[in-house]
Amino acid sequence: MSDEKGSVETGNPTAPAAAPQVNTWYAAEGLDEGTASQLGELVKAKGWKGPSDALLSYQNLEKVFGADKAGRTILAPKSEDDADGWSAVYDRLGRPESADKYDLPVPEGDDGSFAQAVAPVLHELGLTNKQAKGLAEWWNGMSSQRIEQEREAFINKSEQDFAELRREWGAAADQNTDLAKRALVRFGQDAGIDADGLERLEQAIGTGPMMKLFHAIGASFAEGTFVASDLQDSGAMTPQQAKNKINALFWDEEFKARHLNPDARVRAGAIEEMERLHRMANPHLMDE
Repeated sequence: MSDEKGSVETGNPTAPAAAPQVNTWYAAEGLDEGTASQLGELVKAKGWKGPSDALLSYQNLEKVFGADKAGRTILAPKSEDDADGWSAVYDRLGRPESADKYDLPVPEGDDGSFAQAVAPVLHELGLTNKQAKGLAEWWNGMSSQRIEQEREAFINKSEQDFAELRREWGAAADQNTDLAKRALVRFGQDAGIDADGLERLEQAIGTGPMMKLFHAIGASFAEGTFVASDLQDSGAMTPQQAKNKINALFWDEEFKARHLNPDARVRAGAIEEMERLHRMANPHLMDE
């Protein structure tokens, strides 16, 4: 009986078995080999057995993200150091194309240099124009408030210092103040220092020291031509000057002679001079 299937012994080898069929339901006709391979890896990884599995997976994805969110998703950066990833996130959230595209508000009277300097920092940090504008408005408000508070504090301190200086100068307060102001105007103009510059100087060293400085300058030139003719020497002294004068009169033979003179009018003049000096030396007693 002949062997229909054949055998090696009879020289009639068995025909090769047909190759197993590969499930390529995902590979559409005309799809290139590379793409088909990628889809195959995805199908294998997901464990999809057929089109229904893939459709169910897509349906679940839409439930999570929603069809209305298509094209509006953001890919999270790989790490904190993923500069490109973070840059893409910032751009996706609405960061301007470049730092000069920010619309930053500038306070009145400001030259805008600070806004120009901070814009690149805001851009690097990934702020949107709305965020940057809001931050700038907050900063401007805080700065204005701080400047106003500092200005108010300076005025209060200046008034306190000036009041203390007048107490220190005593009876010579008006005379010394007038001399200091005249020197300030004259020499300030000669130095090219305007009102703003003088105010900055006052803020830097204080009202009291500034007035003393210009009083000393004016006093050193008191006999020069810069002092206006209407500045009268009232003979007023500071408390310390008056005390020094009183001490000097105790050793002044001429004053002693007047103070002990039998003529009541001469003696009264010496007594009045000493009383005037005591009033200038002790201005606080006059306030009581």
